[in-house]
Amino acid sequence: MTDFALMFNARPGGEIVPVKWGKDNFLPDTSLIILDEGSESLYLWHGVQQGLVARRTALRQAESLKGHGYTVGKSIIGRDIKILKEIDARKVGKVPEDTQMNEELQALLDRKFTELDNFIVTFQAGAVKPAVLTPKAETKTETAPVVSESVTSPAATKPVTTSPASKPIESPAISKPSATTIKSASAASEYDEAEPLPSIKSAAKPVPAIQVSKASLATDAKISFVFSAILDHFDDIWISKKKDGNFSVEEMDGPICTFQLKEGNKINFSANSFNRIDAKIKTAIQKKFIELSKLI
Repeated sequence: MTDFALMFNARPGGEIVPVKWGKDNFLPDTSLIILDEGSESLYLWHGVQQGLVARRTALRQAESLKGHGYTVGKSIIGRDIKILKEIDARKVGKVPEDTQMNEELQALLDRKFTELDNFIVTFQAGAVKPAVLTPKAETKTETAPVVSESVTSPAATKPVTTSPASKPIESPAISKPSATTIKSASAASEYDEAEPLPSIKSAAKPVPAIQVSKASLATDAKISFVFSAILDHFDDIWISKKKDGNFSVEEMDGPICTFQLKEGNKINFSANSFNRIDAKIKTAIQKKFIELSKLI
């Protein structure tokens, strides 16, 4: 079975457009989606100048493509994609995971390919566009020949004699049910019983009160203090909670900080937090956080 590949330009408006296969599409201000059936993978590559909103929009499009594939005619390319690999060009050479995925992508782009219709490529030498990519021809259903009424069978040539004394057989008249009959039949319906139908509603159960500890409220307050202090200096931020419990805050041009909660509800920022922003803004954020924390 032939495996296919496609490359898409993920536009900021949420539209993905197939483009010609090649490294020329990898520009600093673009996000590209590379679909590879051979490895059952979907690569999402972001240029170093790609903003936060555009990257998140491209990620949603890539997740949709991973789940549904790409329709070409009556065929679906990438219906068995299982892995989504997101690569940030800013992290290549710095973060091992992004670096490894980028090396895999570059190896894929360096392979010899055969270009088919609709920007589809395959890496199998001499491969041609298979029939599955073209609309299937409609199948015709054979019907049994219809015998003309003018053709008579041998039995039909024999004359049929009718006795003069025979009378047409009268079928007994079918009397229509009267209104009285209909009424009496409906009166026997189970829905006309005098007893009321049982109610399907159960007795309302009291909703238990939600118990929230003061420690939990204090923890949530400290986390919100960080976000509040950052919003004094950035209008648009993206907040995410990682699987390891760390919180990450980003803005349009890149990451702002990463932090986690330690014992005693203490906020512990990572070593790289606030490195790419102005030192005065960093100091103002920290000062605002300390002031808000005194309210607890």
